[in-house]
Amino acid sequence: MTDLSTAMRAMIDQKFVASQRYKDQQHRANIEGAHADILEFGKRLVTRMRKQGVPLFILNCVRGEAAQEEYYRTGMSRAKYGQSAHNFGMAVDIIHGRKAYDLDRKSWDLLGHIGKEISVQAGIPITWGGDFISLWDPAHWELKEWRKMSQGLKPFP
Repeated sequence: MTDLSTAMRAMIDQKFVASQRYKDQQHRANIEGAHADILEFGKRLVTRMRKQGVPLFILNCVRGEAAQEEYYRTGMSRAKYGQSAHNFGMAVDIIHGRKAYDLDRKSWDLLGHIGKEISVQAGIPITWGGDFISLWDPAHWELKEWRKMSQGLKPFP
């Protein structure tokens, strides 16, 4: 058995995909005001994996000042308020419905590969947090040009 098939099997949970709890997770993230491209990317990744029996959902998209400062204070982000793509609705955190962030490295790498494939197929340039050097953040995806795109915009309050 290959590492990829093992990584995929570790994420599959068909019973949970069919559950009401999973359906409810699909609506919990604040997406109001998020960039259409990041939402499209997130939707495509979640949908593709759901078809394989993997219960992913968007945990976080738009993040205001209080939430960003909390993420920074607790070390979950290296970005202060106004320095994160989430503050401009140009990032998405996607996690497993039952395991949350608790996936092994091979599973995250597989999700990273699939996400990059979706990025190319959809024509939505994305940067994956699993490729970050300073803080490995495999649940995080952001629009590649978010800094340029956010110039002149105010971050969400």
